[in-house]
Amino acid sequence: MLIRPWQEGDRALVVAAQEHLSPRTIERRFLVGSAGRLPTAYLAHVAAGPRPEWDAQVAVDDGVLCGWAEYGRYPADAPAADLAVLVADPWQRTGLASALIRALVQRMIAAGIRSIHADVAGSNAATRGLVRALAGSDPGPTYVDGLLHFAFDLAAVPLEAPPVALVAGPAFP
Repeated sequence: MLIRPWQEGDRALVVAAQEHLSPRTIERRFLVGSAGRLPTAYLAHVAAGPRPEWDAQVAVDDGVLCGWAEYGRYPADAPAADLAVLVADPWQRTGLASALIRALVQRMIAAGIRSIHADVAGSNAATRGLVRALAGSDPGPTYVDGLLHFAFDLAAVPLEAPPVALVAGPAFP
């Protein structure tokens, strides 16, 4: 599996990856129902590729996009960014989300980002655990608009992940 920065053409990989994304996975990422498809406006947004206000790391295995971590900020030079990650169902619970985020951290720092914000559904225990692992000590979420809102210093994120073997998902023809 290769973890690399977003590049031209990755939108097509995102579209193709939808077959490996359950409606529940998409809803947990976008926090709304989407009829099991990635939002059209989101696909247009990522098609523009990396820019000061958005960037991403992707994980690709044999031409299949397994997941991606991304940040967005407004304005483009803001010191805080929203962080999101989406891992296709066959690769969930393998350590891939953590590896993607850790791969993105250095580029976030280089872009001038100093703090991270993440909104998580209270029922999403896996993501709550991931945020707490990334933030070190409990970042003390607040409850905003029905979601847990985490905000923490980017410097808190350990760049070295604990030893985790990324388990390969299913083989694809």
